[in-house]
Amino acid sequence: MREPGDILVIDLLGGLGDLVMALPVVHGLAARFPGAALRVLTHDPGATLLDTDPTVAEVLRAEKGREREAAEAAVAALGRADLVVSTTRLHGIPDLVEERGVPGVTNLWRSPPPDEPVSRRYVRILAEEGLVAPEYRPPRIHLTAAEVQRAAADLPAGTPVVLVPGAGMAVKLWPHWAQLVELLDGLPVVAVGPGAPVPELPPTDLRGLAARFAAVARRGGVVVGGDTGPARVAAAVGARTVGLFGPTLAARYGLDEPATNLQGLPDCPHRRPTAITEQVCWWEARCPLSPPAGGPACMADVPPAAVAPAVRAAVREPLPVLSP
Repeated sequence: MREPGDILVIDLLGGLGDLVMALPVVHGLAARFPGAALRVLTHDPGATLLDTDPTVAEVLRAEKGREREAAEAAVAALGRADLVVSTTRLHGIPDLVEERGVPGVTNLWRSPPPDEPVSRRYVRILAEEGLVAPEYRPPRIHLTAAEVQRAAADLPAGTPVVLVPGAGMAVKLWPHWAQLVELLDGLPVVAVGPGAPVPELPPTDLRGLAARFAAVARRGGVVVGGDTGPARVAAAVGARTVGLFGPTLAARYGLDEPATNLQGLPDCPHRRPTAITEQVCWWEARCPLSPPAGGPACMADVPPAAVAPAVRAAVREPLPVLSP
């Protein structure tokens, strides 16, 4: 195909994890077309993770509720835009791209198999279109060495384990944090936010959190969390990560190696790996297999006795600290 001068990547699915899963698209396009000016339209706070990405010429922000207007402005402003790639078909984006007559790929969710990870699916579709190389590269977030060095001061001494107890949805909450902490006796354990009986790290912004995770990686530590944006950020900055999966299927939404993905209730009859927003737990915000006052059965099914060995196995010798 003709070499594009401008590329616009649109990721307006709304979740931080969705943006992280789209990073192989961004970096694959940048590698395939190094002479193009690549811009990304997405939401804050995730947009801040791209602010120092050397492959991104400009990061465009869309306000929640005004995605259509932001997409229209982004396409109109790029009068020389040769290619638009969108991870979402919401907000009338496919129609907008077609109306503008801009070459585009706006359906990266077509006919997904239940056992192909989302990021790899994106890349495979674009490779078939000749827009990226077929070799898959996991999501990576670029941080400055100075950010990582500053963040290291917030961590406890030694090789830390950082817990991410929170989740954007109740059906993704894991109920066994206290038991896990007991099993990790002897390791310095802290948490991002409330929900676990360990000290909480001081509040910070998203880039600060990403930098802390990168500092955990330098120390040889581990991050533990559910299928949430922060856990994906941790893996994308190089931290060894243990992911706890319940309503989402790890075979489709799991973290890339060397992360460890643990799946609860793998044979849940209500799970729909390729249509998760149609699951009863998703749109009723409760698990149909749990009592009214209980938590999600699939998350409860991930035993601390399996998580603790995975954490200890992931702990390594500290890595060299990067120089500024």
